[in-house]
Amino acid sequence: MEELGIKNRKKFYWILQGTGWASFFVFYTWLAMFDYGWDRAIIVNYFFVALIGFLLSHLYRGFIKRRNWTELSVSNLVLLVPAASVIIGVVWGLLILPVSLWLGKENNLTALVFFDLIFSLTIIILIWSLIYFFIKLFTSYKKNEIEKWRLEAAVKDAQLIALKSQINPHFIFNSLNNIRSLVVEEPEKARDMITHLSGLLRYSLQFSNAERVPLREELGIIKTFLKLESIHYEDRLRYKFLVDEKALDRKIPPMAIQMLVENAIKHGISRLPDGGEVAIHCYLNNEDLVVEVLNSGQISPENPDKTGIGLKNATERLKLLFGKLAELTLENVDDNMVMAKFSIPLNTNTSL
Repeated sequence: MEELGIKNRKKFYWILQGTGWASFFVFYTWLAMFDYGWDRAIIVNYFFVALIGFLLSHLYRGFIKRRNWTELSVSNLVLLVPAASVIIGVVWGLLILPVSLWLGKENNLTALVFFDLIFSLTIIILIWSLIYFFIKLFTSYKKNEIEKWRLEAAVKDAQLIALKSQINPHFIFNSLNNIRSLVVEEPEKARDMITHLSGLLRYSLQFSNAERVPLREELGIIKTFLKLESIHYEDRLRYKFLVDEKALDRKIPPMAIQMLVENAIKHGISRLPDGGEVAIHCYLNNEDLVVEVLNSGQISPENPDKTGIGLKNATERLKLLFGKLAELTLENVDDNMVMAKFSIPLNTNTSL
């Protein structure tokens, strides 16, 4: 799909480029013939002018893309684009002048005539630049709108998936059974567990109201989730948190870490006779928030992709919210531990 979009953009560029410079050739040739009458030299002269303009503007476009000028602020472009237009206008004038002299179209060449020529060519390139950046701005706006719609759809889908898989009926059933067994023996603990379960369900139902939540809020609900799971697994589940306090106010997608913790228990701890440990590490690295969820176990070499719908959902939501910079990885770190990891760049939080 992405390759198709790139091909369409290239095709659109060449159509505009060819049509634009062909129109330039026809218009200026017609004006010259209107003033001087029919002359084959006029056709040759303006064809050469249009051809050089076509080539220089194409090279200019390549320079803009390599230098990422489309990512610059308007204040920077206001300085750079006119300067570049002047340089291209001078080069363009120096290239076409010998041909114009040879064809006899510039018989009375003076400094004033030369500067007038350079000025005219500079204005033409400046107009080309304005059209190019306007089209880029328009296509970027449309792309952002499409990404916004995709994100809104993904958030709604994530809510349904969360109710069906992240806080799944099997987990609730086990939690209620475990709480029931505590009612008679440890009523105080049973009341605490009911409170934890209520808070977890409330969080899962309300998280669609925001695209991102503070890390401290997400970690709080993960602790609640692990307390509930500890009733079921007892001594087989051990967990710890290593969190940089400076990172607690950073924003993350709701349920993103909880998804990873649930996958760690489901595909790691639950399959080990003696259980194991889940460790949640959150820290800042060059102002990026890094989240690591480690668990006892190993990724099966026979089926490494069998990691559950939660992990796939977390990966998709991270990509939509933060792009390629937030790619989620899952790997064996040694013979006993698996690590799921993602990072969130600083500048993605500024819009909140």
